Amino acid sequence: MPQFSRFWIRCLTIIMMGLMLASSPADAQTHKKRSRTQRTTQRSSAQHRSMETVKKDKSTTERKISETSTKLQTNAKELNRQLNRLNSLNADIATTKNQVAGLRQHIDSLGSAINATADSIKILEGELERMRCAYVKAMKGLQPHTGAASDLSFIFSAETFSEAYSRIRYLRQFTAWRERKVENIHKAIDRIADRRAHLTNLRHSQDVAYRKAEQARQTLSRQQMESEEMVTKLRKEDSALRQSLNEQKRKAAALDRELDRLIAAEQARIAREEEAARRKAAEAERQRKKKEQAAIARKKNKGVSHSGESTKADTPSAKEVASAKATTHKAASTDADALSGSFASNKGKLLFPVNGKYKIVRPFGRQPHPTLRHVETDNSGIDIEVAPGSTARSIFAGTVSAIFKQDGFNSIVMIRHGRYISIYAGLGSVSVRSGDYVKAGHTLGIIHSDHDDSDRTILHFEIRNERQKLNPSQWVR
Repeated sequence: MPQFSRFWIRCLTIIMMGLMLASSPADAQTHKKRSRTQRTTQRSSAQHRSMETVKKDKSTTERKISETSTKLQTNAKELNRQLNRLNSLNADIATTKNQVAGLRQHIDSLGSAINATADSIKILEGELERMRCAYVKAMKGLQPHTGAASDLSFIFSAETFSEAYSRIRYLRQFTAWRERKVENIHKAIDRIADRRAHLTNLRHSQDVAYRKAEQARQTLSRQQMESEEMVTKLRKEDSALRQSLNEQKRKAAALDRELDRLIAAEQARIAREEEAARRKAAEAERQRKKKEQAAIARKKNKGVSHSGESTKADTPSAKEVASAKATTHKAASTDADALSGSFASNKGKLLFPVNGKYKIVRPFGRQPHPTLRHVETDNSGIDIEVAPGSTARSIFAGTVSAIFKQDGFNSIVMIRHGRYISIYAGLGSVSVRSGDYVKAGHTLGIIHSDHDDSDRTILHFEIRNERQKLNPSQWVR
């Protein structure tokens, strides 16, 4: 029995070991699968978190880029506003300097007038004193004979009637002389009073001029201090200023190129029209000569028919002969305004391109930059600052040759006056069309006001002789 038990125990042990050996590979395989699933889930979760992080970083970067771009644009606008303000302030300073100089000249002229008036008063007072002395002396010499009784005694004491009449005439002449002397004295007194009143007015005007000059001097000093502060502040933005300057140069160069292109195209068109007109005239001249030769040939062969009698049908009439010999002319298309002279003959007298008050904030040609040292700017025309709502007007009669838009200059109108062209840039709206004929003073449109720059309103104005740039300040008044 014990042997039987040991046998079954051994069998059970073998069976258990077999079962354990059989289940081990399956458990290992299950464990491996579970591990792979966990690693895949972890990788997927990590990838998901990475995508979310990338998207979040991208969104943050785009927002920062947008904010930076907005900030740069705001800074650029503010910089342009400051530069425009500085240009306007410099124009005010130039105007104030001219005002101070004019007031000083006015004060000097008033001082000269005051001195001259004071001298004239002294002279008049001297003449009055001499007149009074002479009158008093004359009256003292006649004192024993004054009075109505003395006059009668003087007359009746005459020995003859003729002598009495002469004495009467003498007394009348003396009375007239005395009245003239008194009148002259009164006139001298009135002249002195007038000169003294004039002197008082001159001194009052001089006082007023002194006060205005002092106010202008204080204004000039304040403007210069403000300008220096702005220059100091703007010079800290050296790189931004240079970038703004390059942007302005780019826009100005683009405008120049577009103007040159339009002018060149117009010159080519005019040349083609002139060539076509020349050919047409040459063809008309050839036809005229041909008709004239035919008329001469008919005249030579006239009058002889087959019967020896002249035929009236072959004889040209007087009108036909006159028409054949006449030279063809083209009527000149002139306008009444053109009769006052050409564009060039009115140099220095042309209308200013705007009405009312204005100031030139950027003159023509090369000028030192208001803030950058050793840097110059070049202006093809003049920049005129006016009040918001102001309009531009034609400086002379001409034809609107082009209307276009350009970055930085809004709408632009070109008017041709023969070989000369006037250019009006910076218009917010245009009231003419291409091809329109306009007279001097005709309204071309409303000048654009920049709402981002305190409604600053600036007209860029140019004058050209074809492509040659001219200084507008030398042509307009």
